[in-house]
Amino acid sequence: MAITYEFVWWERLYELCFRLYEMIKDSGYQPDVIVGVARGGWIPARILSDLFFTRDTANVKVDLYRGIYARDQEPQVSQKIPRDMKWKDPLLVDDISDTGDSLTIAGKHLEQRGYKSPRTATMHMKPWTKLVPDYYVVKTESWVVYPWELKEFTFNLSSHLSKEGKSRHEIAGHLFEVGVPIQYAKIFLNQWLEMNVEELTKGKVETKKSK
Repeated sequence: MAITYEFVWWERLYELCFRLYEMIKDSGYQPDVIVGVARGGWIPARILSDLFFTRDTANVKVDLYRGIYARDQEPQVSQKIPRDMKWKDPLLVDDISDTGDSLTIAGKHLEQRGYKSPRTATMHMKPWTKLVPDYYVVKTESWVVYPWELKEFTFNLSSHLSKEGKSRHEIAGHLFEVGVPIQYAKIFLNQWLEMNVEELTKGKVETKKSK
């Protein structure tokens, strides 16, 4: 099945966070700390901390994804919650629950720190996830691209297309077609080309840049 992409820009991002905030507030839950799952949960967590007037924020980094078509086999917590915190109602926030692995691992880490059954919140959720968040806004099967990962997405997709034998022109056309803004696609593609000289010399990508 072909992959479809959904690009979330800043205004839409804030709208999703605000809707998430309303859902949580209407449920009667008032978190005393917002815990972002790094890296995707950082910005939603910060926005929610503002909306809830919650000064306490924390970070759990779970290393999982490497790219669109590859992933680490075993998720690992590489940045942990301090042991001496005294929160009562943490809210664990990520951008999306795809497989659910990141939220599951982060939730287990919080439980190891003494926080039983922390509530979870995401903007997006995939229908096949193993962990349905307590709060989410949109269910989607698309690959969601957030504004803080546009360059990384462009590099990963370009690398994948290059391995399929696509030319520079074909890669550029595909980037435009899936929704990468043209002004950024040109810059990021040229940067990707400069970083992949070895691939270029093998003839996998056309080296001539558009004028």
